[in-house]
Amino acid sequence: MRQLKRLVATGLVFWISVAQADKQLSEHIDQIFADVSNNDTPGCAVGVVRDGAFIHKRGYGMANLEHEVPIIADTVFRVGSVSKQFTAAAVALLADQGKLDLDVDIHTYLDDLIPYSRPVSLRQMIAHTADMQDYTPQAFDPLAKNIAGNSIRWGNQDYLSIEEFYQVVRRIPLDPQPEDQPWRYSNLGYFLLSQVVGRVTGQSLADFARAELFTPLGMQNTRFNDNVNQLIRHRADGYHVPRDGGPVERFETNLDFVGDGGIYTTLNDFIRWDRSFYQPVLGNDPQAFVELLQEPLATLPTTKYTPDGWIQRYAFGQAVIDGEYSRFYSHAGRWVGFVAFYERHPRTRTSFFGFCNRDDVNVGAYQDQLRELLIPKLPS
Repeated sequence: MRQLKRLVATGLVFWISVAQADKQLSEHIDQIFADVSNNDTPGCAVGVVRDGAFIHKRGYGMANLEHEVPIIADTVFRVGSVSKQFTAAAVALLADQGKLDLDVDIHTYLDDLIPYSRPVSLRQMIAHTADMQDYTPQAFDPLAKNIAGNSIRWGNQDYLSIEEFYQVVRRIPLDPQPEDQPWRYSNLGYFLLSQVVGRVTGQSLADFARAELFTPLGMQNTRFNDNVNQLIRHRADGYHVPRDGGPVERFETNLDFVGDGGIYTTLNDFIRWDRSFYQPVLGNDPQAFVELLQEPLATLPTTKYTPDGWIQRYAFGQAVIDGEYSRFYSHAGRWVGFVAFYERHPRTRTSFFGFCNRDDVNVGAYQDQLRELLIPKLPS
């Protein structure tokens, strides 16, 4: 009995020390997000996960300024291009089910696209090596104008239905890059992947993902929002926050298209996606499916966001980064009044993600500070 008491006491002391460490960690994270934690400004929801459980989960700032609604763990955020990994996973699931081939030309599934200058596979589109253009005036202006004859605006000023948007995108040709620059980030390509899902399944990407991705993972408050007018409980409003101190304004979009973005989710849902990389449940062979999603497909050119000596590649909607922290996976997103980031470090089974409803935050700085705080570097 005395030994049992000593073991319990030892365990209690250990538990207290862990709790104290987590409390100190949360205090450091609070300092990182102190600039967005006021009760009169939009802000962020931030989660840190270790071994499949939250060690920090907190909202900073307000989800809605007009009604003074604070951000909580169940606040629903648009996450921009963090959505791409879900689009890629949906396409990979269809391949796993034998319903499409990742390596055949896209015209096999979208036969009304204009002819391209070379074959383009779905795998190349997922990897951003298809030479597809992006949402630029150079690509859109010759094909689409608003009612006043000016360039289409991506906020809440102009409107195109998904089908109208597709009729523009399907006529945009490839834009080949020099041979030494084979990687070109393309939102347009990921929108077309959403259309492939629709043609193959007869369902929208939103419906297919809900049935085949989100429901099996228990992500009940996550969706591709292809109807911006639908009611979503606990949804945060997006805001434009001028860097010069001007007035804060709501910043949303009228556009319904998804694939490149469009995911709405919460901290409490997103941890389930993170867990699925360690406890796979999707696909005929869940472990093989997870390995496919993390398979590097292309090497990215060096950018100012990549420290010297790091190797950055691209997988199924996630950047794959090898360097002084060992291999980790990362993606950020920015669209209208929302900014988001997700970073997963398998070596330490630690992940962190943040969803913000203001467009002025420096997402790279947040990631760098959290990584430095949470992830030990490899021995030199």
